[in-house]
Order: sequence, then structure tokens, then C-alpha cells
Amino acid sequence: MTSMKRRGQDFAAAWTKTFGTTRDLPKANRGLTIALAVIALLGTGAAAAAWQVNDRGTQERLGNNGTVTGQLNDLKTELNRKLQIAQRGGSTPEMVAAPTGDEALNETQPSTTSVGLDRLCTASTSTPLGQQQRQLCRDLANTELAQYRFSMRMFERASENYDRLKQLDDHRRSLSSDDYANIQYNTNEVLALTALMDNDRDRYNTYMAAYSARIAHIRNSQAALTRNALKGGGGLSLSF
Repeated sequence: MTSMKRRGQDFAAAWTKTFGTTRDLPKANRGLTIALAVIALLGTGAAAAAWQVNDRGTQERLGNNGTVTGQLNDLKTELNRKLQIAQRGGSTPEMVAAPTGDEALNETQPSTTSVGLDRLCTASTSTPLGQQQRQLCRDLANTELAQYRFSMRMFERASENYDRLKQLDDHRRSLSSDDYANIQYNTNEVLALTALMDNDRDRYNTYMAAYSARIAHIRNSQAALTRNALKGGGGLSLSF
């Protein structure tokens, strides 16, 4: 009898500890009371176990030390590993040296002996044929001179582009492997310079093709005038 009474008191204490209030239930038989007590205690243990499992999973997601800061540090380490760029060694190759001495080219004159147009293109006769040939000769000389001078300007432009490229390349070699922002900025600068150099090359090729076409046209006109004059039956006009 005493043992049963003690079990009832233990159940009441367990009920109060679990639910925070005293039980106020209808009287039941001894077996039902014991069953309810066991279910309540087992339920409390299962809930605690479930909480521990969920908490352990949360810690694994948050990082080694179970905090958001730990997770961010893990992400930073992984990001650094993926973005790390090996530093470059060596130096920028030198540009091909410009000719010197007798092989050097003047910026404006293709020859050391300057010959004026009046002496280069003289009119052998005062006839219309002579005047036309003289004008074509002047056009030809001016076109060849313009082609030469444009080539020299583009040569200087290529030298300037190389100096800029070397400056960017040297700066890139000085950056550390973790300096991502400056490396990306340097890459953008190199890409912009490369696009400019491509544009300069296209511009040069276009002008050279136009100069060559003009020179060919002038020479064909000179030949046509001479041919017409030698035949004697052709006109001397070159209207198209």
C-alpha cells in the first residue's frame, strides 16, 4: 500500500515538472495512472532527442564553430582558393627596334633628297596632253607622299601603344595573387587597349588599300593618255 502511494506521488511530481501545473484529472485506476506517467516521460525524452538532432544539423550548416561568422569564413576560404591567380614572372618582350643610321626613315620625307613638284612633274609641252600628264604626275607624287607619311604616323602610334601595354603588364606583375579588384581592372585596361590597337590596324589597312587604288588609277590614266596620243585617233579627255 505504501509502495502504491509513493508511486502516485512520484507521478504527480513528474506531471508538475513536465507540464508546469498539478494534474486535475478524474480518478483512474492504478494501471492507467502508471501508463500515462510512462508516456509523458518518454515523450519528453523524444522531444529532447529530436531537438539535439536538429541542432546538430544546424551547426553543420553554419560552420565548424556553429556560427554565421564561421560559415562566412569557410566561404571566404573557398572563394580565395577559386579566385587565386598565380603571379607572373619574367618581363614584357621588347618591341622590334626601329632602323637606325642609313636605314632610318624620316618622319615626313621618303628621301634625303627633296625634289619639289615643279621639278618632279614638269610639262614637256604646253599642249593639253602635256598639262594633263603634268597634273596626273603631281597627283601621283602627292598620293605616294601621303601614303608614306600616314605609315610613319601609324608607326609612332604603334610605339605609343606598346609603351602603354608594357606599363599595364609591369603593373600586373607587381600585383599579389589576392588583389582581385586591381587584377580585374588591369584586365579591362588591357582589353580596351587591345581593341584600340585592332582599330588602328584596320584603319591602317583601309588607308593603305585606298592609297594603292588611287595610285593604280593615276598610273592607268597616264597610260591611257599616252596610248591615245600615240594612236592619233583617240581623244585626250579622261572624263568618266
